[in-house]
Amino acid sequence: MVRNKSACVVLLFSLFLSFGLLCSAKDFPGRRGDDDPSKRYEDCRRRCEWDTRGQKEQQQCEESCKSQYGEKGQQQRHRPEDPQRRYEECQQECRQQEERQQPQCQQRCLKRFEQEQQQPQRQFQECQQHCHQQEQRPEKKQQCVRECREMYQENPWRGEREEEAEEEETEEGEQEQSHNPFHFHRRSFQSRFREEHGNFRVLQRFASRHPILRGINEFRLSILEANPNTFVLPHHCDAEKIYLVTNGRGTLTFLTHENKESYNIVPGLVVNVPAGSTVYLVNQDNKEKLIIAVLHRPVNNPGQFEEFFPAGSQRPQSYLRAFSREILEPAFNTRSEQLDELFGGRQSRRRQQGQGMFRKASQEQIRALSQEATSPREKSGERFAFNLLSQTPRYSNQNGRFFEACPREFRQLRDINVTVSALQLNQGSIFVPHYNSKATFVILVTEGNGYAEMVSPHLPRQSSYEEEEEEEEEEEQEQEEERRSGQYRKIRSRLSRGDIFVVPANFPVTFVASQNQNLRMTGFGLYNQNINPDHNQRIFVAGKINHVRQWDSQAKELAFGVSSRLVDEIFNSNPQESYFVSRQRQRASE
Repeated sequence: MVRNKSACVVLLFSLFLSFGLLCSAKDFPGRRGDDDPSKRYEDCRRRCEWDTRGQKEQQQCEESCKSQYGEKGQQQRHRPEDPQRRYEECQQECRQQEERQQPQCQQRCLKRFEQEQQQPQRQFQECQQHCHQQEQRPEKKQQCVRECREMYQENPWRGEREEEAEEEETEEGEQEQSHNPFHFHRRSFQSRFREEHGNFRVLQRFASRHPILRGINEFRLSILEANPNTFVLPHHCDAEKIYLVTNGRGTLTFLTHENKESYNIVPGLVVNVPAGSTVYLVNQDNKEKLIIAVLHRPVNNPGQFEEFFPAGSQRPQSYLRAFSREILEPAFNTRSEQLDELFGGRQSRRRQQGQGMFRKASQEQIRALSQEATSPREKSGERFAFNLLSQTPRYSNQNGRFFEACPREFRQLRDINVTVSALQLNQGSIFVPHYNSKATFVILVTEGNGYAEMVSPHLPRQSSYEEEEEEEEEEEQEQEEERRSGQYRKIRSRLSRGDIFVVPANFPVTFVASQNQNLRMTGFGLYNQNINPDHNQRIFVAGKINHVRQWDSQAKELAFGVSSRLVDEIFNSNPQESYFVSRQRQRASE
């Protein structure tokens, strides 16, 4: 009897222990319990597949699951903070530290930023793998992959940039700003040298937004800003470069293996700096910043370039310090003590402490640096430079002006094969719709605000083409492209100073200035390496000179389904204005 009671006690104790372990295992780290919304959502969807009859009933069941569990499940997924914002905060913390500690701190910020940028792609791959393992039906598998793409590829930092999305109209068929692969906000630049007296920042690679831009991915765009009375350290670069001055005045000097060139630089000046040329410049103005847009075409790795500084302290360092003393002493025929003083001695460190790429210059030094500089104007006057705004405008009337320099006409652009342009659009005016046959234009807003409207095919949304995708996803995208062929969406982007807008070849586009400000923009026409830039044509679809006017009457009637007289009446209704029109006059006629 005693044995039986003991056995019962042991049995009851074991049952209670097992029950307790089961209850605790539900929320054990690393496992999904019944309270996990994402798991409950998946279970609900599976029940819909088995318990419903007919596709309509199944869809209603799945909608019910989504309303109960889907939203919470989506919110519970890990979505990190915006890396760009975290990087900027990190940089601010670095600037609060001692000057000698700032370079190392900034390097840590940059390393963490690069790692966090890769995180959404890893999460997308994990989500995609989960779809292939869990979903059996092909249509469900495709839907799951689309949801993964929306979550991790389209805009993984969407929640951190609500202020940008609020600026955009949300009409049906319009591309929201947050999903616009052609608009690069001014915050899309990454600072390589951000210092007290200046800033040198580089735009992210173009194809990081969408594979439609891979044809220009070998180019990089950067912005150099030098504060008043500031000298920019001598350096050379492993890239062919085009400097386009957008604001301020100064002196730019560079040395090739043959000679020395020195130019007074003002807005509109274009300078071709060959790869390997040592260049330095100074801001002559006492009040205004010197701002230069720099286009790079790297000679080593497409889309990647580096600066090399012969003189420097810690950031940047002198590349000569990387050589051993056994090389430097005989090469310069100099004692090691003098080399230490020049490149790394205590006196040198004390003299250069806290100074980087940008150095404050005295008025006497600025005058001396500018003595031999010339002021290029005509396209044939200088070998490497000319002033774009001194040329005759390509298009001009009372509403705006458009300047353009092509490699065919300007020898300074032939080495890099780039077209340079400038648009000056008066307030309330429109640069009528047009497209370029061969060139992809990268537009930089330099003054004012307005907006761009562009017609785009229904391209599959994608944040990067550089990572290989699975074969099923590629087939799905191809099917989507074929299904939507001949359908278009309007991409409308508000533009303000410092923004970048990319217009692919053959994409119709128009630019509009705001009602209270003029709009000023500069642009680089870029070409695929296999395309001859001399063959680019700008084709207008509105205004006095538009291509529809040249169609045969029968073609007009067959294409539009109306009489050719009506087509002519519409496309010939603006005989006086060819390229720029005013919105105010059009509204007055209404």
